[in-house]
Amino acid sequence: MAKTRRELVAHRFEGERFDDHGLDLDVLPDLVAYKTLLVETAKELWRKRNPNRQRLPKNFEDSLRLKFYELRPGSTVVPLVREIDYDETALPFEPTADELDEAVVLIADTIEAIAHDSPVPESLPKSVLPLFANYGRTLREGEVFLQELPRRPKPVRYSIQVRDSLAVRSQGDYEDAIEFAGEVRSADLDGLNFSIRLDDGTKIPGKFSPEQEAMIVEALREHASQRLRVLGRAEFTWPTGKARRITSIEEIVVQTAGETAYDSTVRPVWEVAIELGGSIPGEEWAKVPRDLSKRLDHYLYADAAGEDG
Repeated sequence: MAKTRRELVAHRFEGERFDDHGLDLDVLPDLVAYKTLLVETAKELWRKRNPNRQRLPKNFEDSLRLKFYELRPGSTVVPLVREIDYDETALPFEPTADELDEAVVLIADTIEAIAHDSPVPESLPKSVLPLFANYGRTLREGEVFLQELPRRPKPVRYSIQVRDSLAVRSQGDYEDAIEFAGEVRSADLDGLNFSIRLDDGTKIPGKFSPEQEAMIVEALREHASQRLRVLGRAEFTWPTGKARRITSIEEIVVQTAGETAYDSTVRPVWEVAIELGGSIPGEEWAKVPRDLSKRLDHYLYADAAGEDG
């Protein structure tokens, strides 16, 4: 496997310390904290899209490597580059955006929202809010970090004031969107309360509406063979990020035990194929044999001598 590099975001350090275009070593922990923030956000985004998966994919964290190879002028600019493994024998293509790319944008959106005294984005996993406390610890009065994203016209400003505002928002319980799947273990019809046990054994209480009563009761009666996939909102405790209770249910999907849930967030394969095809240079497409569709077996299995099988 070979490696390719792609710039995710550049950090521009502005302030008196950086006027000589040198990087003060004291700020390196901030870059490490930013990387941790990205990785943990990416992990939570993946978990939300894969509620039935108990573990992250193998080598998930290893695939999120970040490095910098240069310092650019303009105060001091540190481009953070992602290393991606690829097969040298395959046609070249631009890697599809994933959770780490989304995390970069989401963190930038969060900083902008706080700077304008707006709510943080709904899609930001609230469990990562406390991690902002370590990002910007070395900032001094009058200094800012500017995040420059490749397809964003204006940089995002991260200052001491933004960091302090984020700290205030993270020091308390919070609500977030959820998608849980599990077995209904109890139901209280008078109080419209129920509990659901997730695959990891965690039991979470919650509220349901009168319109949802029949589905909850049915799932409890058939708990040995039925599971519920619940979409809604839940209250989480700080700083552990553990769900305390489900506060509202927007949608319930009944599943047979062992059934794999349909993931509506996954893009259609034809859409991905078109995007990949569009990222391949025309000169590379010109190398593809014109009769490939008719003689696929020949091109795949012909021996080194070039025999027609």
